[in-house]
Amino acid sequence: MNWSNLQVLLAFHRKGTLQKAAEDLAVNLSTVSRRIRELEKELGVRLIQNVSGRLVLTEAGIKVVLASEAMEVESDTLLRQLSGQEEELSGVIRVGLLMFMLEQHKQWFATFMQRYPKVNLELLVDSSRLHSLNRREADVVIRASNAPQETLIGRKVLDIDYAIYAHKDLVEEQPDWRKLPWVGLDPSVQAKMTDAWMESNIPSHRVRARVDSLMGLFTMTRLGTGACILPKVYANLFPELVPMSGTLEGFDYSLWVLTHRDLHRNARVRLLMEHLYECFAELSRQSLAS
Repeated sequence: MNWSNLQVLLAFHRKGTLQKAAEDLAVNLSTVSRRIRELEKELGVRLIQNVSGRLVLTEAGIKVVLASEAMEVESDTLLRQLSGQEEELSGVIRVGLLMFMLEQHKQWFATFMQRYPKVNLELLVDSSRLHSLNRREADVVIRASNAPQETLIGRKVLDIDYAIYAHKDLVEEQPDWRKLPWVGLDPSVQAKMTDAWMESNIPSHRVRARVDSLMGLFTMTRLGTGACILPKVYANLFPELVPMSGTLEGFDYSLWVLTHRDLHRNARVRLLMEHLYECFAELSRQSLAS
């Protein structure tokens, strides 16, 4: 029996709809439907039925869910046992992320390595491309996306909104962002939404600097070079940066922690992902409280 398909059924049971199950598993809706059909074919029974326009579990589906939950408990128990035997957990995890993410969250990785001293992390921070999980260039990635590939498994860890920010000294001199110098992104980044917004709202002569990374945007803005569009959850961490607008429409995206579905049950990969889930959850709580 395919455990991955059982996980899809569990997600449907817990989330209530196929769409919410797809979002929770970081796959698309058609993938969830297909994998439940595969499970039904494998078991030879209907697991989901339409009742008054709403999809619910059949009696057989309920039995399968209960059995799957028992399997999940056993799996989680094993994982906790592995977690408690740190000296036995070893190996390498290759993590793809932006340099800015590493800079902001370096303590998260330091804590993980202290907890698991025989696990080595290879942190891939080349901002010129995305490291592929499908080609095994990385084992885990932290990635911005609104539609992760269906071969990837993970969790959405942050919903990110954007606003205009500038150094507080600039804002004191000129509170109108339309009249400030600006920092933009290099065309090589292919940030279509940002480029289109700036082309419509910022005269080209006001763009004093361009950079090719998120870290570059933060660095130049914190130096007082000019205003720019930044993710609020991170910009609000810097007291010298002042928001000059409300949330900008059309710039929102989600941040995900992802791995390939073939690696999802790997103990060290899963422990790192659970660690990152907890860290991002705390960051999200801090952001909501601020």
